[in-house]
Amino acid sequence: MPLIKRYSNRKLYDVDASAYVTLDDVAEMVRRGDEIKVVDYASGADLTALTLTQVIFDQEKKLGGLLPQAILTRLLRVGNSTLQTIRDGMMAFLDPIQYVEDEIRRRLALLVEEGSITTDEGQRLGDLLVAARMRPAPLPPVEPAQPQEVAALRGQVEQLEQELEKLQAAQKQS
Repeated sequence: MPLIKRYSNRKLYDVDASAYVTLDDVAEMVRRGDEIKVVDYASGADLTALTLTQVIFDQEKKLGGLLPQAILTRLLRVGNSTLQTIRDGMMAFLDPIQYVEDEIRRRLALLVEEGSITTDEGQRLGDLLVAARMRPAPLPPVEPAQPQEVAALRGQVEQLEQELEKLQAAQKQS
């Protein structure tokens, strides 16, 4: 796992390669399958998610149209609760089994908190519901989408957004 240190001047230094790297270099590391870790040079704080977000937005600037403007506008309008919902949804997509297990435990904890079940019952039910034998076999690896497939999907999303905007405009006129 490449360790990258981020300095206060925002320069990135790959400790393993003993070289400075760019956001493009980080993107290439991720594309080739490396699990990177980015830490603040001074504090040691984990900046991996922030750096990967910067990579995505850097790609957006270069390629343009990575995320349609209507989606970005809507995200800003609806605020943090929707962003948290999207974040949760992405985590569910990345590790659906862990997401379900966490949700089971969260709901059982709520039942214990409201007094519907005892702590022991909640623990026993949680252990039964998230037992290893309940896990399905791992899925086979998924091949990455081809650029033309991504472009076609992006076009379809843009068409759907235009239709949605038309429907919303018609609804406002009603």
